[in-house]
Amino acid sequence: MEERSLKAQLDEFHPLHPEAWGALDDLLEEKKLQRQEFLVREGERPQHCYFLASGVVRVFFSKDGSEYNKTFFLPGSFPTPLTALLTDSPAELSFQALTECKLRQFSYRRFRALFGEHRSLEQLLLKILEQIWIDKERHDIRMVVNQATTNYLIFREEFPGLEQLIPQYHIASYLGITPIQLSRIRAQLLKAK
Repeated sequence: MEERSLKAQLDEFHPLHPEAWGALDDLLEEKKLQRQEFLVREGERPQHCYFLASGVVRVFFSKDGSEYNKTFFLPGSFPTPLTALLTDSPAELSFQALTECKLRQFSYRRFRALFGEHRSLEQLLLKILEQIWIDKERHDIRMVVNQATTNYLIFREEFPGLEQLIPQYHIASYLGITPIQLSRIRAQLLKAK
C-alpha cells in the first residue's frame, strides 16, 4: 500500500501553523514492523500515537482461544489504541502488522504538553477524534443492520486492494462470518456479473 506524508494527512484534518508542525515534527520517530510483528499487544500500556506511512495493520481481540478482527489500518491512518492511551490503561485490543509497515510514532504525553503553546495541535486532535468516532459509529451500525454481502461490498470500497494482500480468513473475521460464508458470497457476486 502506498506511502503518504504525515504532514499532508494532518492538513486534511486541520492545517497546522508552521511552528506547531515544527514542534510536532521534533517528536516524531520512525518505526518499522515486519509481517506478523505487533505494534501493541493486548494488556500493554501504550505511550505513543502512530501514523501508518505504508503497510497494513489489523486490530483484533482474543476470546476463548479465537481471534476477532475489529478493523484494518491502511496508509494515511492512525493505528493507535485510543481508549488505552487516553485512559492510561492496558490495551484490550492487539495491533499487528499484516505486511511490512513503516510508521511514525510520537509520545502522547509530550504531544499533550504542546497544547498550551500550540492551540492548533489541540484542534487537530479534536478533529481526528471526531472522525474516528463518526467512522466507528457508522461501522458498528452497519455490522448489525446490513446483510453480510452488503458489508462485504462496503469492505471492498473502504479497503480497496486489501483483499489481494491479506488472507481471506481475516476478512471473514472482520465481517463476522466464516471463511466458507465469505467464499459463497464472493462466488455469488461473480455469478451476478
